[in-house]
Amino acid sequence: MSKPEKTDKSLLWVGGGIALLLGLLYLITDVPMDAFKGGASKPVPGAVYELTADNLAVARRHSPVLVALYTTTGNVAGSRMSRGLSAFASRVKDRAIVALGNLDDEPELAKRAGVENLPVWVVYRDGVEVSRATGDNADLSVDRLLNAESASSH
Repeated sequence: MSKPEKTDKSLLWVGGGIALLLGLLYLITDVPMDAFKGGASKPVPGAVYELTADNLAVARRHSPVLVALYTTTGNVAGSRMSRGLSAFASRVKDRAIVALGNLDDEPELAKRAGVENLPVWVVYRDGVEVSRATGDNADLSVDRLLNAESASSH
């Protein structure tokens, strides 16, 4: 009886090692640390992405992203802004991600986003702010901001 021939599996080991390395790089760079604690890992078109100071960088990576920052404490315009965001996110899902940050819950978020006046809508493309609307009627200019931003990206 002859012995079965040995095959060289080094190419298989190298391919497996590369796949493992790429998987680890994905986890390190694209999944926020709170994803393992039940937090949302990535913004999803058609759904409102809840912003924190820790996941703002993840939200900015998606293009374009409309970020609504507001407070409800003594701020009627901010409360109005936060009300129909689910419907708005579903309406613009083919054009943008919608993200929401309540600065009452996340005060550090205002500093990281460079916000001084509230409420505010900020439009980011490729991680860079391209436009901003602030004040009592900020929510009324979002369609104009989004249309202008969409036109400039084509």
